Amino acid sequence: MRQLLRLLLRKTNKMISVFMLLSQVFTFSTSEAQNWSSFPNGGANDWVYSSCIYNGDLIVGGKFTAIGGVSLNHIARWDGSNWQPLGLGVNGKVNALAVYNGELYVGGEFTLAGGIPLNFIAKWDGTNWLDDLGDMGSTVTSMVVYNNKLIVGGYFTDGDGTPANYIASHDGNDWTALGAGLGGGQGQVMALEVYNNQLIAGGFFTTAGGSPASHIAKWNGTSWSTLGSGISGIVYSLTNYNGSLIAGGLFLGAGGSPANHIASWNGTSWSALGSGMSGTFYQYVLALTTFNGNLIAGGYFTHSNGIMTNGIAQWNGSIWSPISGGLWYPANVYGAHTFCQYGQDLVVGGLFTSAGSVYTSHIAKVNFITPGVSLNLKIYLEGYYTGAGLMTATLLHQGVGTNPTITDSIDVDLYDTALSYIETTKTVLNTNGTAFCSFLNALPGNYYVVVRHRNCIETWSAIPILLTAIPATYDFTNASAKAYGNNMQEVESGVWAFYTGDLNDDENIDLLDQSTLEGDINSFQFGYFATDLTGDGNVDLLDSPTLESNVNNFIFSNHP
Repeated sequence: MRQLLRLLLRKTNKMISVFMLLSQVFTFSTSEAQNWSSFPNGGANDWVYSSCIYNGDLIVGGKFTAIGGVSLNHIARWDGSNWQPLGLGVNGKVNALAVYNGELYVGGEFTLAGGIPLNFIAKWDGTNWLDDLGDMGSTVTSMVVYNNKLIVGGYFTDGDGTPANYIASHDGNDWTALGAGLGGGQGQVMALEVYNNQLIAGGFFTTAGGSPASHIAKWNGTSWSTLGSGISGIVYSLTNYNGSLIAGGLFLGAGGSPANHIASWNGTSWSALGSGMSGTFYQYVLALTTFNGNLIAGGYFTHSNGIMTNGIAQWNGSIWSPISGGLWYPANVYGAHTFCQYGQDLVVGGLFTSAGSVYTSHIAKVNFITPGVSLNLKIYLEGYYTGAGLMTATLLHQGVGTNPTITDSIDVDLYDTALSYIETTKTVLNTNGTAFCSFLNALPGNYYVVVRHRNCIETWSAIPILLTAIPATYDFTNASAKAYGNNMQEVESGVWAFYTGDLNDDENIDLLDQSTLEGDINSFQFGYFATDLTGDGNVDLLDSPTLESNVNNFIFSNHP
């Protein structure tokens, strides 16, 4: 199949004019830029609600009591290879995680941490659970660091006995209320974020600091104030994106205008993000983050702007799009609860049993590597090489070019390490042997580089080359070992070139090619002919010696 594909590519290329050869890039495959994967040994046995990075490791919390086959209690650490417990863990759901003063803070619905009685909040110093925080009066839902203090939100009305209505501050020693806090019929705080040097709280509440505030408010360090007329329903998630504050939740309006479960605040006014989120049964936006330059939203929804997205979607500033099939669970409710960047991956936790086509329970990774790799090549073509590191200006001599620094065009193919064809580009080969190659759809990775020319033997790189968006460099000319099977000709001491003479593209230089050359010599051909092996514009007896030598030496293409 690989051989057939190469032959088809060659036949196609022969039908394209030389002018197109110099400028057009051909791609024959597309690459998926979003790739779901699972953690080793399976996912979690119950929902994952929270995540963060602590001391370089991924920390996740939730309802689970096992993850990756490891039994533990509601919180786990991924060290890059294995899941590890944090001591004895906690005895209830973990809703929120934060790092403050070098320690991991854990909030949720538990009463024990490491076997120590600790109500709703605890901290981990990397080795032990510590009990110096005291207790919160009820469930903790969210945490963030603001003005060098830990801010905690939730269902409580006190922090270790200090009155604090649904939100409190800890400076490393004591709990403090933030003014009169939040309130209304239900005052619970569900999300916290910092925006424009102010603390933002979102949730069920309808008052802030004793004044009306519809489900969202800001704290400047001394007092509470509103963000316009606020949001019409419960706010469950907050993040920053492109200079704006993004709020997600269960609501149909923001600032008095329609906004379906997600909205943007630019500092002065609210706006919708397209037609927002929808779903047959639920429409919650429970998690927000930014990744790969886009806004990522997760929750219990099935559509974004009318497009099926299944519990996770991305917004590029103007449109919503799905992320490789989204998430799924065999029930009416499923979606993402938490996001965390870990290395090059976005870790997604929530309620699901598959992500895209990957079976993985409640936790998965998605990679958003942007397609596109590039390469600086250096090659010489045996017949065109004139010495001193230069080749002849073949196209100029053949009457189809005007640039004296260009030799010809070449096709460059990429094959992955499994020898699967990936992509082809057509590029200009300069007289000094350099050529820049851009592949628009290949993902960063290791590839064999295969160079084809209209009268040279197909030549492969000796090994796969790591290609990324930053141009790699591969110089075939300084050693025969740079070509697979040492398949090059030494044209002067220490300088190597591709064998010339494969005129019929069958990967052999043989009598069939010699017959083709002799026919064009006898016909006194000149101009743009592959049989002009010296690149001087004429097909004549000067082209014969190189081909005859390669025929006698039984030269053929060598590749894996």
